[in-house]
Amino acid sequence: MLVLPPSRWREWGERRDPNLADLADESGFIRSFSEWVESRAGSIEPELSDEVLEEKGRRCREATTALAERIREANVDALVIVGDDQSEHIDSSNLPPILIHHGPSVRNETPSTPAGAPEIIRLMDLGYYEPEVRRDYPVDVELAESVIDSLLDDGFDVATSSQLPGNRSEGHAFQYVHRHLAPPEVPSVLVLLNTYVPPAQPRARRCIEFGRALRSAITSSPGERRVGVIASGGLSHFLVSETLDRMVLDACKANDLEALCNISERALQSGSSEIKNWMAVAGACDHLAFEVIDYVPGYRTAAGTGTGLAFASWGPS
Repeated sequence: MLVLPPSRWREWGERRDPNLADLADESGFIRSFSEWVESRAGSIEPELSDEVLEEKGRRCREATTALAERIREANVDALVIVGDDQSEHIDSSNLPPILIHHGPSVRNETPSTPAGAPEIIRLMDLGYYEPEVRRDYPVDVELAESVIDSLLDDGFDVATSSQLPGNRSEGHAFQYVHRHLAPPEVPSVLVLLNTYVPPAQPRARRCIEFGRALRSAITSSPGERRVGVIASGGLSHFLVSETLDRMVLDACKANDLEALCNISERALQSGSSEIKNWMAVAGACDHLAFEVIDYVPGYRTAAGTGTGLAFASWGPS
């Protein structure tokens, strides 16, 4: 939703969401799209007016700009990006819970949009892919391989990859950071959590533990670096749960990692599984203060589908 104009959010939801059959609320209770529409009894309709959507889009743009500015001000030498993969870098033929990329670069290249494809698909592509150009983003290989060694020493049997499969571009969780948040010249390390695709999904507590081990791995790496760590992904989706989202943000602010560990796995499926990326970074940053820049419940249909759009940062208190 962050790469589409807010005037197109409803169109995207109407195009995509009625086909979703496993829409779960914060308790993991599942209903179909039509059942959620019926149960909402029109209560979401005010959230779908042109004025409300435009205002929410404005807030998202301003929050994204604020995040990008904080990254620039931090003047980091490397960025460790924690994101999920949805059959982009890894797929069902080989599906590790955790993978770290350590090749010299990662590629983002505009695909050929099929002739006759709807305009909204082209807009999506322009939001994630480099327009009409191939760009290879640099990777901090020394940091990546040092992190891998340290994680193995700490008992995390991480998978590794030195190149993207075939002619694919990097996954969308990393594309968004490179295109909209991070200076393209800053080397990155891609950490792929398989939050999304069963059965090899790391559990919530393991994600917290992984984040703590990741922090230790970064701080013990050779050389002098300023390293930023980014959690890429939305909160609840594809059914928006403001209750779940605010609980996650409140727990991060209170540094209550146990509350995050206790979120039901049933509630952390489908898009809501991306909360686990936040959990990993919360574990890595448990010594820092958490600040919410903005939280936008991004509804796009009368069923209450959309995305919990959250923007926040960890830093010195």
